Amino acid sequence: MASHLIKKTIKKLSLQYIVHKEVKQLKKWIFISIFVTIILVGIATVVYINSREPLNSMYEQALERLQTETELTNIEEFSRYNGEKSYLVFKGANKKSEKVIAWVPSNHQEDIILEKWANGITKEDALNTLKNEVNPKEILSVHLGIERVGPVWEITYLDEQDALNYYYLLFRTGEWWRNIENL
Repeated sequence: MASHLIKKTIKKLSLQYIVHKEVKQLKKWIFISIFVTIILVGIATVVYINSREPLNSMYEQALERLQTETELTNIEEFSRYNGEKSYLVFKGANKKSEKVIAWVPSNHQEDIILEKWANGITKEDALNTLKNEVNPKEILSVHLGIERVGPVWEITYLDEQDALNYYYLLFRTGEWWRNIENL
């Protein structure tokens, strides 16, 4: 009877030892997992910040050029346009409180292009022109850009077959300039 009790006690202690060992092992792996996750998040953050640096620098240089080369005083919005050349597009107002668009080329040797809002069609007009000619399934974006023909509205949309399409209208007249279809 005593030997049976001793065997039972030894078995119980062995089981507790194994459970304790497995819990320690589990805690170790949880700690390692958390540590690796923190390291990966840190690396991803550094990569993101470093990848944004050229755009931030380009933005700061463009602002400096706007202040020295134009009368743009109030900036409401900006975006980046990559067509044949890269531009930062700023929407704002000049000293006379007229709404103005400025296309600042990434090449510092090229001139800034300024255009008054009143000299062109609105975003809504551009969208209406597209919808009158094409039946887009989904509009993805509408941006002001600039190409060799001058300022343009670039409309990106999906058609009924989910193909990516680009539709360009001249900013000043609203006339169709070109399509890039079925990408």
